[in-house]
Amino acid sequence: MNKLINIIIISLFSIFMVLYSALLQAKPGEAIQWHFDAPVWMAIQCFIAQWLTLRWFSFYQNSKHTLGNTQCYIRVFVFSNVSFTFAVAGLIVGLEFAIGIQTINVAHIISLLSMQFILHTIVGGFTLAFKIFEDIKQQHSALEQSEKALLQSQVKTLQQHIDPHFLFNNLNVLSALIQQDPDEADEYLNTFSDIYRYILQHKDHSLVPLEDELIFAKNYMLLISTRFEGAYVLEIMNKTGGDLCSYILPCALQLAIENVIKHNQGDKLVPTKIEITIDTDKISIGNQINKKNFKPESTQLGLQNLRTRCVAIFNQPLEVEHTEQYFRLTLPLSVQKELA
Repeated sequence: MNKLINIIIISLFSIFMVLYSALLQAKPGEAIQWHFDAPVWMAIQCFIAQWLTLRWFSFYQNSKHTLGNTQCYIRVFVFSNVSFTFAVAGLIVGLEFAIGIQTINVAHIISLLSMQFILHTIVGGFTLAFKIFEDIKQQHSALEQSEKALLQSQVKTLQQHIDPHFLFNNLNVLSALIQQDPDEADEYLNTFSDIYRYILQHKDHSLVPLEDELIFAKNYMLLISTRFEGAYVLEIMNKTGGDLCSYILPCALQLAIENVIKHNQGDKLVPTKIEITIDTDKISIGNQINKKNFKPESTQLGLQNLRTRCVAIFNQPLEVEHTEQYFRLTLPLSVQKELA
């Protein structure tokens, strides 16, 4: 808590307590009487209650003894209350005895102990509650930072899997083309070099411009068209009316397209259509399901990649719509180049 705010709260509380005590002691029809130094002494007692509570809290926080949080908090409250009650009550009795302004008897001592107990219960209890709240907040923040660091680590690991997988598939196609049609192989190699360069440039980025990613997706589809002889086609629909200033996860469209091709049979006569729909804050990639006769073994690496990156970068889940006839992935878009 800010020190100035704490002083203001304690001061106001002390004035209120002194006024309330004077009001209770005043007889009907009589004016309220109280000493102007009374709030000062009350504030001093409140600060002592706070200090003792924080000291006991710090002691148990740094203690080597293993205690559950609830047990620790109870001990802090009990020991700080007892030490405050007897220390302050003893100090007041000693001053009263030295000055001789008060008759010291058992009733008076019990009254003092009760007042100090109540005062600490209010001030110390509030202080302890605030520290518990701060502890929980710090633990929550530390957990969030830890989870974020873990997600970022997972993102880096998953991004490293894109390169060898992408490279292996396309080098196989290029090898076949070199033997069948050297001219087409040369064109394929140029396109492959451009998009592989894009992957190398952006694989460590959190976000890339949507316009660049769409160009990359179109170039990637040129490779797919050559590889599968036009069995898959790409259709892009822009609901934003031409505004492509948003940002997207790098290589997200490539992974989504690759997922479609992996699980759906293509046909040169009736090509499988891959539909990309751009909206203001999201982009979806969908296709009519045409299952392959031989279902390949799925590692779910592509979808896991997108899921993890969506949570880490956007703090939003990857939306998946899967029916018997249609499959759609929906990814978030950002208007910012980088997200915290």
